[in-house]
Amino acid sequence: MIDLHMHTKYSDGTDNVVDILKKAESHKLDIIAITDHNTCGAYDELKNIDIKQYYSGKIIKGIELNTKVLGIPIEILGYGIDTDKMNEITKIHYPSASKRNQIEMERIYKICKEKNISVGENVLENYDSNMYTSKYLHSLLIKDEKNKELIDEEAWGNSNIFYRKYMSNPDSLFYVNMDDILPTFDEAANFVKEAGGLVFVPHIFEYRENSIKILNDILQNHKIDGLECYYTTFTEEQHNYALKVAKENNLLISGGSDYHGTFKPDVEMAVGFGNLAIPTDITNNWIDLVGSFT
Repeated sequence: MIDLHMHTKYSDGTDNVVDILKKAESHKLDIIAITDHNTCGAYDELKNIDIKQYYSGKIIKGIELNTKVLGIPIEILGYGIDTDKMNEITKIHYPSASKRNQIEMERIYKICKEKNISVGENVLENYDSNMYTSKYLHSLLIKDEKNKELIDEEAWGNSNIFYRKYMSNPDSLFYVNMDDILPTFDEAANFVKEAGGLVFVPHIFEYRENSIKILNDILQNHKIDGLECYYTTFTEEQHNYALKVAKENNLLISGGSDYHGTFKPDVEMAVGFGNLAIPTDITNNWIDLVGSFT
Protein backbone atom coordinates (compact mmCIF):
# COMPACT_ATOMS: atom_id res chain seq x y z
CA MET A 1 0.00 0.00 0.00
CA ILE A 2 1.01 3.61 -0.57
CA ASP A 3 -0.06 7.14 0.40
CA LEU A 4 1.15 9.94 -1.86
CA HIS A 5 -0.78 12.87 -0.39
CA MET A 6 -0.17 14.04 3.19
CA HIS A 7 0.72 17.18 5.10
CA THR A 8 2.99 18.11 7.99
CA LYS A 9 3.36 21.07 10.31
CA TYR A 10 5.30 22.80 7.52
CA SER A 11 1.97 23.72 5.91
CA ASP A 12 -1.46 22.88 7.29
CA GLY A 13 -0.84 19.54 9.00
CA THR A 14 -0.21 18.97 12.70
CA ASP A 15 2.36 16.14 12.67
CA ASN A 16 6.08 16.67 12.60
CA VAL A 17 8.24 14.81 10.09
CA VAL A 18 9.26 12.02 12.45
CA ASP A 19 5.63 11.43 13.42
CA ILE A 20 4.77 11.06 9.73
CA LEU A 21 7.54 8.51 9.21
CA LYS A 22 6.57 6.49 12.27
CA LYS A 23 2.92 6.44 11.27
CA ALA A 24 3.79 5.40 7.71
CA GLU A 25 5.84 2.53 9.12
CA SER A 26 3.01 1.47 11.43
CA HIS A 27 0.70 1.28 8.40
CA LYS A 28 3.33 -0.75 6.53
CA LEU A 29 3.28 1.69 3.61
CA ASP A 30 5.67 0.85 0.79
CA ILE A 31 5.82 4.39 -0.62
CA ILE A 32 4.81 7.79 0.73
CA ALA A 33 5.01 11.40 -0.44
CA ILE A 34 4.82 14.45 1.79
CA THR A 35 2.96 17.10 -0.20
CA ASP A 36 2.83 20.25 1.89
CA HIS A 37 1.22 23.36 0.42
CA ASN A 38 3.65 25.61 -1.43
CA THR A 39 6.72 24.45 0.52
CA CYS A 40 9.21 21.61 0.65
CA GLY A 41 10.35 22.41 4.18
CA ALA A 42 9.76 18.84 5.34
CA TYR A 43 12.38 17.60 2.89
CA ASP A 44 14.98 20.01 4.26
CA GLU A 45 14.43 18.31 7.62
CA LEU A 46 14.48 14.82 6.11
CA LYS A 47 18.00 15.48 4.81
CA ASN A 48 19.24 15.78 8.38
CA ILE A 49 17.68 12.72 10.04
CA ASP A 50 18.23 8.99 9.82
CA ILE A 51 15.07 8.12 7.91
CA LYS A 52 15.60 4.35 8.13
CA GLN A 53 15.46 4.63 11.91
CA TYR A 54 11.75 5.42 11.56
CA TYR A 55 10.57 4.30 8.12
CA SER A 56 11.72 1.45 5.88
CA GLY A 57 9.84 2.31 2.68
CA LYS A 58 10.43 4.72 -0.18
CA ILE A 59 9.70 8.46 -0.20
CA ILE A 60 8.76 10.31 -3.38
CA LYS A 61 9.52 14.02 -3.12
CA GLY A 62 6.30 16.01 -3.53
CA ILE A 63 4.48 19.30 -3.12
CA GLU A 64 0.93 20.63 -3.45
CA LEU A 65 0.65 24.00 -5.16
CA ASN A 66 -2.32 26.32 -5.03
CA THR A 67 -3.52 27.58 -8.39
CA LYS A 68 -6.77 28.30 -10.27
CA VAL A 69 -8.84 27.14 -13.23
CA LEU A 70 -11.79 29.10 -14.60
CA GLY A 71 -11.36 31.50 -11.70
CA ILE A 72 -11.81 28.67 -9.21
CA PRO A 73 -9.06 27.97 -6.64
CA ILE A 74 -7.74 24.42 -7.04
CA GLU A 75 -4.52 22.52 -6.35
CA ILE A 76 -1.95 20.51 -8.29
CA LEU A 77 0.53 17.94 -7.02
CA GLY A 78 4.14 17.83 -8.13
CA TYR A 79 6.12 14.58 -7.77
CA GLY A 80 9.82 13.90 -8.24
CA ILE A 81 10.80 17.53 -7.80
CA ASP A 82 14.13 19.05 -6.88
CA THR A 83 13.02 20.33 -3.47
CA ASP A 84 15.73 22.98 -3.21
CA LYS A 85 14.74 24.40 -6.59
CA MET A 86 11.05 24.26 -5.68
CA ASN A 87 11.63 26.13 -2.43
CA GLU A 88 13.37 28.88 -4.40
CA ILE A 89 10.41 29.09 -6.78
CA THR A 90 7.69 29.14 -4.13
CA LYS A 91 9.42 31.84 -2.09
CA ILE A 92 9.27 34.09 -5.15
CA HIS A 93 5.78 33.29 -6.42
CA TYR A 94 3.75 32.47 -3.29
CA PRO A 95 3.07 34.66 -0.25
CA SER A 96 3.38 33.01 3.13
CA ALA A 97 0.30 31.11 4.27
CA SER A 98 -0.42 33.66 7.00
CA LYS A 99 -0.15 36.59 4.58
CA ARG A 100 -2.47 34.92 2.09
CA ASN A 101 -4.95 34.11 4.86
CA GLN A 102 -4.91 37.72 6.05
CA ILE A 103 -5.59 39.06 2.55
CA GLU A 104 -8.41 36.56 2.04
CA MET A 105 -9.93 37.42 5.42
CA GLU A 106 -9.92 41.15 4.69
CA ARG A 107 -11.63 40.55 1.35
CA ILE A 108 -14.32 38.21 2.65
CA TYR A 109 -15.05 40.51 5.59
CA LYS A 110 -15.57 43.39 3.16
CA ILE A 111 -18.06 41.20 1.25
CA CYS A 112 -19.89 40.34 4.46
CA LYS A 113 -20.15 44.01 5.45
CA GLU A 114 -21.40 45.05 2.01
CA LYS A 115 -24.06 42.34 2.03
CA ASN A 116 -25.04 42.81 5.69
CA ILE A 117 -24.10 39.25 6.62
CA SER A 118 -24.00 38.68 10.36
CA VAL A 119 -20.48 37.78 11.51
CA GLY A 120 -20.22 39.73 14.77
CA GLU A 121 -17.88 42.49 15.87
CA ASN A 122 -14.08 42.91 15.84
CA VAL A 123 -13.77 40.25 13.16
CA LEU A 124 -10.41 41.34 11.75
CA GLU A 125 -9.00 42.26 15.16
CA ASN A 126 -9.72 38.77 16.51
CA TYR A 127 -8.46 36.89 13.48
CA ASP A 128 -5.34 34.74 13.81
CA SER A 129 -3.86 34.54 10.32
CA ASN A 130 -2.35 31.14 11.07
CA MET A 131 -5.92 29.83 10.89
CA TYR A 132 -7.72 29.11 7.63
CA THR A 133 -9.94 32.02 6.64
CA SER A 134 -12.78 29.63 5.80
CA LYS A 135 -12.58 27.91 9.19
CA TYR A 136 -12.67 31.23 11.05
CA LEU A 137 -15.48 32.70 8.96
CA HIS A 138 -17.48 29.50 9.23
CA SER A 139 -17.18 29.60 13.02
CA LEU A 140 -18.64 33.12 12.99
CA LEU A 141 -21.45 32.36 10.56
CA ILE A 142 -22.83 29.39 12.50
CA LYS A 143 -23.22 31.50 15.62
CA ASP A 144 -26.26 33.16 14.02
CA GLU A 145 -29.12 30.87 12.95
CA LYS A 146 -30.24 33.49 10.41
CA ASN A 147 -27.21 32.60 8.30
CA LYS A 148 -28.75 29.20 7.59
CA GLU A 149 -30.62 31.01 4.85
CA LEU A 150 -27.29 31.65 3.09
CA ILE A 151 -25.59 28.24 3.14
CA ASP A 152 -26.91 24.71 2.93
CA GLU A 153 -26.97 22.16 5.75
CA GLU A 154 -23.92 20.28 4.51
CA ALA A 155 -21.77 23.41 4.52
CA TRP A 156 -23.30 24.57 7.83
CA GLY A 157 -21.83 21.51 9.50
CA ASN A 158 -18.39 21.48 7.87
CA SER A 159 -15.96 24.34 7.23
CA ASN A 160 -14.08 22.42 4.52
CA ILE A 161 -17.30 21.91 2.58
CA PHE A 162 -18.17 25.56 3.16
CA TYR A 163 -14.88 26.54 1.54
CA ARG A 164 -15.31 24.32 -1.52
CA LYS A 165 -19.01 25.06 -2.10
CA TYR A 166 -19.02 28.76 -1.31
CA MET A 167 -15.74 30.62 -0.84
CA SER A 168 -14.10 29.05 -3.91
CA ASN A 169 -17.22 28.98 -6.08
CA PRO A 170 -17.52 31.99 -8.45
CA ASP A 171 -21.33 31.66 -8.38
CA SER A 172 -21.48 31.97 -4.60
CA LEU A 173 -22.33 34.90 -2.38
CA PHE A 174 -19.13 34.20 -0.42
CA TYR A 175 -16.75 33.89 -3.36
CA VAL A 176 -13.39 35.56 -2.78
CA ASN A 177 -11.41 36.51 -5.88
CA MET A 178 -7.73 35.72 -5.30
CA ASP A 179 -6.59 35.94 -8.92
CA ASP A 180 -3.86 38.43 -8.07
CA ILE A 181 -2.44 36.08 -5.41
CA LEU A 182 -2.66 32.70 -7.14
CA PRO A 183 -0.47 31.69 -10.10
CA THR A 184 -2.38 30.45 -13.14
CA PHE A 185 -2.60 26.72 -13.79
CA ASP A 186 0.07 26.85 -16.49
CA GLU A 187 2.36 28.91 -14.28
CA ALA A 188 2.03 26.46 -11.37
CA ALA A 189 2.50 23.47 -13.69
CA ASN A 190 5.60 25.09 -15.13
CA PHE A 191 7.00 25.56 -11.61
CA VAL A 192 6.79 21.79 -11.15
CA LYS A 193 8.43 21.21 -14.53
CA GLU A 194 11.22 23.71 -13.76
CA ALA A 195 11.92 21.65 -10.64
CA GLY A 196 12.05 18.47 -12.74
CA GLY A 197 8.77 16.98 -11.60
CA LEU A 198 5.53 15.47 -12.87
CA VAL A 199 2.19 17.33 -12.62
CA PHE A 200 -0.83 15.53 -11.16
CA VAL A 201 -4.35 16.82 -10.49
CA PRO A 202 -5.55 15.77 -7.02
CA HIS A 203 -9.00 15.15 -5.48
CA ILE A 204 -10.92 16.45 -8.51
CA PHE A 205 -14.33 15.70 -7.02
CA GLU A 206 -13.60 17.88 -4.00
CA TYR A 207 -14.51 20.77 -6.29
CA ARG A 208 -18.13 19.67 -6.08
CA GLU A 209 -20.45 20.91 -8.82
CA ASN A 210 -17.48 22.45 -10.64
CA SER A 211 -15.48 19.20 -10.72
CA ILE A 212 -16.22 17.97 -14.24
CA LYS A 213 -16.05 21.49 -15.66
CA ILE A 214 -12.60 21.95 -14.10
CA LEU A 215 -11.36 18.54 -15.23
CA ASN A 216 -12.54 19.04 -18.80
CA ASP A 217 -10.90 22.45 -18.99
CA ILE A 218 -7.61 21.01 -17.75
CA LEU A 219 -7.72 18.12 -20.20
CA GLN A 220 -8.59 20.39 -23.13
CA ASN A 221 -6.35 23.36 -22.43
CA HIS A 222 -3.46 22.33 -20.21
CA LYS A 223 -0.73 19.72 -19.94
CA ILE A 224 -0.66 17.27 -17.03
CA ASP A 225 1.05 13.95 -16.39
CA GLY A 226 -1.32 12.25 -14.01
CA LEU A 227 -4.56 12.13 -12.04
CA GLU A 228 -5.19 11.24 -8.39
CA CYS A 229 -7.71 8.42 -8.78
CA TYR A 230 -7.64 7.07 -5.22
CA TYR A 231 -8.77 9.58 -2.59
CA THR A 232 -10.41 9.55 0.83
CA THR A 233 -13.75 11.10 -0.10
CA PHE A 234 -14.23 9.51 -3.54
CA THR A 235 -17.25 7.30 -4.01
CA GLU A 236 -16.81 4.07 -5.95
CA GLU A 237 -18.42 5.78 -8.94
CA GLN A 238 -16.05 8.74 -8.74
CA HIS A 239 -13.04 6.47 -8.33
CA ASN A 240 -14.00 4.46 -11.40
CA TYR A 241 -14.68 7.62 -13.41
CA ALA A 242 -11.23 8.98 -12.55
CA LEU A 243 -9.59 5.71 -13.58
CA LYS A 244 -11.52 5.79 -16.86
CA VAL A 245 -10.41 9.37 -17.58
CA ALA A 246 -6.80 8.51 -16.76
CA LYS A 247 -6.86 5.53 -19.12
CA GLU A 248 -8.52 7.43 -21.97
CA ASN A 249 -6.03 10.29 -21.70
CA ASN A 250 -2.89 8.21 -21.07
CA LEU A 251 -2.42 9.74 -17.63
CA LEU A 252 -0.41 8.28 -14.78
CA ILE A 253 -2.32 7.31 -11.63
CA SER A 254 -1.69 8.35 -8.03
CA GLY A 255 -3.61 8.22 -4.78
CA GLY A 256 -3.54 9.60 -1.27
CA SER A 257 -5.43 10.13 1.95
CA ASP A 258 -4.78 13.90 2.25
CA TYR A 259 -3.80 13.27 5.85
CA HIS A 260 -3.52 16.42 8.00
CA GLY A 261 -3.21 15.01 11.50
CA THR A 262 -5.64 16.44 14.05
CA PHE A 263 -6.68 19.17 11.61
CA LYS A 264 -8.74 16.47 9.86
CA PRO A 265 -9.29 14.07 12.77
CA ASP A 266 -11.51 11.67 10.81
CA VAL A 267 -8.92 11.16 8.05
CA GLU A 268 -6.17 8.67 8.87
CA MET A 269 -2.99 8.18 6.88
CA ALA A 270 -3.18 5.28 4.41
CA VAL A 271 -6.83 4.42 5.10
CA GLY A 272 -8.66 7.77 4.89
CA PHE A 273 -12.05 7.32 6.52
CA GLY A 274 -11.08 3.71 7.21
CA ASN A 275 -11.45 1.81 3.95
CA LEU A 276 -8.94 3.46 1.60
CA ALA A 277 -6.34 1.04 0.26
CA ILE A 278 -4.08 2.30 -2.51
CA PRO A 279 -2.16 -0.46 -4.30
CA THR A 280 1.57 -0.01 -4.66
CA ASP A 281 1.56 -1.19 -8.26
CA ILE A 282 -0.18 1.94 -9.57
CA THR A 283 3.26 3.60 -9.41
CA ASN A 284 5.05 0.83 -11.33
CA ASN A 285 5.01 2.75 -14.62
CA TRP A 286 6.20 6.04 -13.20
CA ILE A 287 8.24 5.68 -10.00
CA ASP A 288 11.41 5.30 -12.06
CA LEU A 289 10.65 8.67 -13.65
CA VAL A 290 10.67 10.46 -10.30
CA GLY A 291 13.02 8.36 -8.20
CA SER A 292 12.76 8.28 -4.44
CA PHE A 293 14.24 10.15 -1.50
CA THR A 294 15.26 6.90 0.19
